[in-house]
Amino acid sequence: MIEFDIEGLKALTWFYAVKEGIITPTTWEIIICKSVNGIHIPGDTYMADGMKDQSGLSVKTIKKTFSKGNIQTLSYIQCRCPVKEIFHQNESIIDTLVDKRQESFNKFGLNKMMDIMIIHHRIKDRYFVRLFSEEQPKYENLNYEWGDGIAYPTSNNSKRKRKQWILKRNSGDSTAYQTCLYVKKVFNLKNCIANFSIQCDNEYDISIEEAKQKYAQIQS
Repeated sequence: MIEFDIEGLKALTWFYAVKEGIITPTTWEIIICKSVNGIHIPGDTYMADGMKDQSGLSVKTIKKTFSKGNIQTLSYIQCRCPVKEIFHQNESIIDTLVDKRQESFNKFGLNKMMDIMIIHHRIKDRYFVRLFSEEQPKYENLNYEWGDGIAYPTSNNSKRKRKQWILKRNSGDSTAYQTCLYVKKVFNLKNCIANFSIQCDNEYDISIEEAKQKYAQIQS
């Protein structure tokens, strides 16, 4: 398990929340990499958004309010895949996911991929964050069955399946002949790496007159 500097994470969240208002996905990648004393890998070429020693960091951000109670559910796009033959799309999606993971392993000398998931939202001057981390499952080895582009645990009965999906194929950008692989996660809050809210002023907001003054100072 990767160790996080939680106080550093809070401080960086505060800094960028003041600066950006709503923290962007790319900034979250930077925050996470700094919080583990790792290295940021910019761009969308690789599955790994950063690395710590020989562990890749696949950072996923979900802007939403928290689930109620002790269970947190979330879903996100794990990867985008080219659309192949219609009868083999499910298999090709998993193949692409494995290929993208291995590409990061080969490029950066990694032997493990960690999924880092941040749920965040802002209400006025308070920023709310939940952070979960786990080693990425080897989806090629999981037992599930596909139906209508959705993967379910094979142990599920038909009545529960719709709520218990693991993976979901989305049409994505049809003009680019792509499909998206959505992943669903369900966590108990006791497994939360960080769960906090911080006070942050609305310094990112500015009037047009203040913007003109600052702009003139920089340009002069």
